[in-house]
Amino acid sequence: MMTLTDNTLYSSTPNNIETFLSLQNIANKKISDILDENDNNLLIYPYSFDKCEDGIGQQCLLSLQTHWKEKQCTKATLQTGNIIGFISANGHAISIHSRFSPKAEEDFFLHYMLQKVLCINIVNLSHGTTDEQIFNFLLYLFPKLLNEALMQGVYKEYQQNEYNDANLRGRIDINMHLKKNVPFNGRAAYRTREFSHDNHVTQLIRHTLDYIGKSKLGKAVLENNAETRTCVAQIISATPRYNKQDREKAIKKNSKIITHPYYSQYAPLQKLCLRILRHEKVKYRAQDDKIHGIVFDASYLWEEYIATIITQEGFKHPNNKKGTGRIYLAKNKKHPRYPDFYRERDSTIIDAKYKWDTNRDDTHQMVTYMYRLKGRRGVFVRPNHTEGKEVSYLLGYGEENNAELQIYNYPIPQTASDYSRFTAGMMLSETALKSHFQPKI
Repeated sequence: MMTLTDNTLYSSTPNNIETFLSLQNIANKKISDILDENDNNLLIYPYSFDKCEDGIGQQCLLSLQTHWKEKQCTKATLQTGNIIGFISANGHAISIHSRFSPKAEEDFFLHYMLQKVLCINIVNLSHGTTDEQIFNFLLYLFPKLLNEALMQGVYKEYQQNEYNDANLRGRIDINMHLKKNVPFNGRAAYRTREFSHDNHVTQLIRHTLDYIGKSKLGKAVLENNAETRTCVAQIISATPRYNKQDREKAIKKNSKIITHPYYSQYAPLQKLCLRILRHEKVKYRAQDDKIHGIVFDASYLWEEYIATIITQEGFKHPNNKKGTGRIYLAKNKKHPRYPDFYRERDSTIIDAKYKWDTNRDDTHQMVTYMYRLKGRRGVFVRPNHTEGKEVSYLLGYGEENNAELQIYNYPIPQTASDYSRFTAGMMLSETALKSHFQPKI
């Protein structure tokens, strides 16, 4: 296995240059293009499950540069970005860890962010990188997608149902009637078109629940919180015709992803259910020219993780996908913008940055937000190996309000020997961040 860290540049050696070259079919390709290629078995969260408008699909999994001399590659350089997770291509396995994980074999930071963002309140999560542990990531995603779908109500659509009884209430199926009810026995074979909760989509979810619930981890995930337990009960109640022997039939009926305009959140859940039930365990395969794996956009996870902390302190978290919380730079609702976080009562704007350093574009964007919102404090919150704060005082318009431009280094524990100690360290960092944005007395 080739083990990498995010946002890092690697140079080949004579011993590993072939491994570098084996990555040419995934390097320098946009994520959207890789996913569109036939038969690839790659999941990217959140891109694979939702419509994203923040450029995730335009990112590359890896960037590869090669140097040739007389038709022979003499050197190769590999650059990782904000994508972390596990990939397999051409028989080579790649594990991309967060650069803030204290142990190379266990990505505590990734698991912690997932736990917070996906609301998984399970203490003893598996943090390794074996095939089965990788598959567990799919289980971690399930409750969130299930709960988001059920917020739109239990999926309902018209179903063609067949009956053979004495309560005729549909169109007679002559062929079936002659086959089953001759000589006449008081019953009639007929078909009805009914608007029902018991349909191919809810049946697929029910089969997934049954499959997940058979494992210790899966059962814990389904019993994780009251909301998930309620959603599970709703699906069970909505599928009285469930038969565990019909799993393959349910998979076939769901080969086409739904595009219902109202039940929009069921499409990502449907995709995940299919992946789980098909036993496509994101495993590393030898002698395979397809791309397999599950990876996460670390920048997205970092922003959503910070949201779990500071929204409790009165900050708004605009959502560009849903169009909520946006601001406008001009009259007549022209030039909409979506700051990561802002709080009107003290004119504070926050930008969550999963990167080594801020650049001039980041600064220009923050100053624009501060100008528009009359901000007195603009803060870049970025993960770092150590804590610290950098403060610049703005001139021009900002000088009148003594406006501050801050870089807040959020410390990620680097010496934790196990996950419980890592969690304790992260909780201290969360407390410090909350304190930083509490009103000054």
